[in-house]
Amino acid sequence: DLAEITTDPNPDPRFYEMSIADAVTSGRPSVIFFATPAFCQTAICGPTMDFMKEIAPSFPNVNFVHVEVWDNPHEIDGDLSRGKLSPTLDEWGLVTEPWTFILDGEGLVSAKFEGFATTEELEGALAAVVE
Repeated sequence: DLAEITTDPNPDPRFYEMSIADAVTSGRPSVIFFATPAFCQTAICGPTMDFMKEIAPSFPNVNFVHVEVWDNPHEIDGDLSRGKLSPTLDEWGLVTEPWTFILDGEGLVSAKFEGFATTEELEGALAAVVE
């Protein structure tokens, strides 16, 4: 059940098909997106997630991975005091959200965006890593 791993009210299953490690080592470009669409402190996670959903079909050979900020979104039920932050945030050194990372086919970060990223910015960054 995707509700157990994301707060996105209308999740795209494609964004949850692989782990970050699998995406990084796949040999394909990847988008790694850290956000909590339902509980975003900046109120821009949802719109950025919508942009991701819009552009993903145009990049069929790119991995898209959404990483939920909360490790237990299905237990929060509107009360963030119940939330447990994902340890992946610490692993990536993130203290804010959302963050979007564009990785090339070798798993190296080619571009990164803190906060809101427009469709044009994301498409431009992806075009730079897609052969």
